Amino acid sequence: MIGLVRIRILLLGAAFVVLGAAACGIFDSLEWALVVTPAIPPLAVGALARRGAVVRTASAVAAVLVATSIAVVSVGGNVGDVGAAFGAGLQRVLSTEWPSPVRADLIGTIAADLAILAAIAALLAAARRWHLLPLLPVLIAYAGVIALSAPLGFRPVSLIVLSVIGITFALIRIDGSVRERWLLLRGERRLIGLIALAGFIAVAISSSVSFASRSDPRQEEPAQETAALLDPIEATIALRALDPPIDLHEVTQTGDGSRAEMPVRWRTAALEEYDGRRWSPVLTLRPIGSTLGPVTGDTIDASITFLDDDLRLVPLAGSPVSVDVAVETDRDRTVVRLVERPTPGDAVGVVSNIAVDSSNLGADVAVVPRPVDETVAGLTGLAQSLGGTDASGNTTLIDQLTTIEQTMRDDFVLDSDAQAGGMQRALIDRFLRDTQRGNTEQFATAFVLLARSLGADARVATGFVVDEPSADSLMLTSSDAVVWPEVALLDGRWIAFDPVPAEESTDPAPPEPEPEVQTPAAPQPPIEPPPESEDTSTDDDEPVPEVDDALSTATLWATRTVVAAAIVLLPLAVATGLVLGVKFWRRRRRRRLPEPAARIQGAWASATDALVDAGLAIPASYTDDEIARRGDPIAPAAQRELHRLAVLNGAATYGAPSRPDLLAQDALQCLDAIDTAIAEPKSRWQRARWRLSLRSLRRSTRSPVTV
Repeated sequence: MIGLVRIRILLLGAAFVVLGAAACGIFDSLEWALVVTPAIPPLAVGALARRGAVVRTASAVAAVLVATSIAVVSVGGNVGDVGAAFGAGLQRVLSTEWPSPVRADLIGTIAADLAILAAIAALLAAARRWHLLPLLPVLIAYAGVIALSAPLGFRPVSLIVLSVIGITFALIRIDGSVRERWLLLRGERRLIGLIALAGFIAVAISSSVSFASRSDPRQEEPAQETAALLDPIEATIALRALDPPIDLHEVTQTGDGSRAEMPVRWRTAALEEYDGRRWSPVLTLRPIGSTLGPVTGDTIDASITFLDDDLRLVPLAGSPVSVDVAVETDRDRTVVRLVERPTPGDAVGVVSNIAVDSSNLGADVAVVPRPVDETVAGLTGLAQSLGGTDASGNTTLIDQLTTIEQTMRDDFVLDSDAQAGGMQRALIDRFLRDTQRGNTEQFATAFVLLARSLGADARVATGFVVDEPSADSLMLTSSDAVVWPEVALLDGRWIAFDPVPAEESTDPAPPEPEPEVQTPAAPQPPIEPPPESEDTSTDDDEPVPEVDDALSTATLWATRTVVAAAIVLLPLAVATGLVLGVKFWRRRRRRRLPEPAARIQGAWASATDALVDAGLAIPASYTDDEIARRGDPIAPAAQRELHRLAVLNGAATYGAPSRPDLLAQDALQCLDAIDTAIAEPKSRWQRARWRLSLRSLRRSTRSPVTV
């Protein structure tokens, strides 16, 4: 029998080896530690299959620790990473983008989880009572591995191997002789149905996470290790203002398939959230492994050298494919940022797709549609006039956008020092309808809003554009920092437009027209000013303080603050009220007992509760006198009343005291004095802790004196 038990345990070990190999998909790289270490707990349990359950459990726990340590050390980790694997490791895995970076704490977390499930499965198999239950940890591990490596899609090889192992495990029964087990299996008609059901469940788990639109569970978790992203547009403006310009990045083409000419446009960030005043970098950045995305067209292999330690965003020629250092990114890969601040001279190897430019568009491209909301609906008419829409409406959306781009390049004026050069919506409207003179950021913002008003998905991008590309290397300087608009295509790419004029205007901006003033031909007699009316009105030209708006905003934020505080404090208030209410009800009930002797006993019980809440431990064997002596240091100003109440309780319990009504009143006065003596030397905080203490309510610490 032991031999069959060990065979079943070894089969489970083989299943977890397969799961370890599949778990390498979480990191999109082969990690031998994940393949080998999950087999250690089953081997340890199988070696001690003849020993008792306690010995097997202890060996399984030790094997889990050994397996996790081996996995952590194999990738250069330390003892702290082993602790993190059993602590915050799973949260860190869920806070990374797929593929997870190959870090010691993350490798240790996956190895520890697989080892724990393997140990549970082996212990269940060694118990002999369960036949198919040991396969449950295998199913749980399979679901977790598939979910965490979901972007890889359905992988039938691991499923087929696990199915074969599971069927073999089910055929090996421990009870009965070999002939009886074979006859039982041969006559077990439900076995085929069970096998089919198990296969269906496995396929369903794989398919559900493979075909889901958001199958990666880590995308639902908030980031834990990233700081807020600085405004890329403000950073771009600051870089362009440097005088003299400085070198920021050196890009060198690598790889066998070098291009004849390097791309001229290198993007560092893309922004989609516009609140009417600015483009907000509302992004959730997570650590990620070396693989960032698929190849969608032409690619370029490059080595990017950082020449300034203030920059952490990696410039890319398009959507990223891979990177060879630790980086963090968002779900849409609009930003790729180094995890560690670079040292000047550090080089990063990247592979990225090459973005499409509006100058080399194909004839069959289609734009991703976007609902026209009320924020841009007022620009639709202007966009149609700039885009050259004819009466029949035959012009395609991409043709309209190309026409708008060309119109802005030809008819608008680039002026970096233009008045009212901000990106607020009112200034953009003035730029489009009146002045048609603005800076680069206004051109990009205006184009995006016009594109959205036509129903196209558009955004603003920041980065570098070089004037003279070279064959194998180029230098990105601060003067190359620019902002440009991009429009999404149905094939997943983003096309860059350039509505900015090629040359900046040297003509001064036309002055604002002066208001016309009528000059009288001759001196005019003084005219009495009209009498002021009681109802004075504000001049239309004077700015009116938006008092109502300010008050409404203040009221809104005050309401939000109150609601948030109520949500946080309400459970605390309920718990506080519940504790105080229970204690108040209990003391009140004891004070109002019908018999005087019972009221004396209730007063003593309340006094011991107060002592317990103040920190006194009262064993059940203590007498009333011992309780009073131990309580003297807690209520030093009421020692006489404490001992008096203890004597009264003994008399009420074991005798028939004379004048019980007066003694009951005396007992309640002693109780009040004891409460005052306990509370007086305490600070307000200590007094609150004493009154809210749960020691007198918990079974393990409450007073043995009850009524």
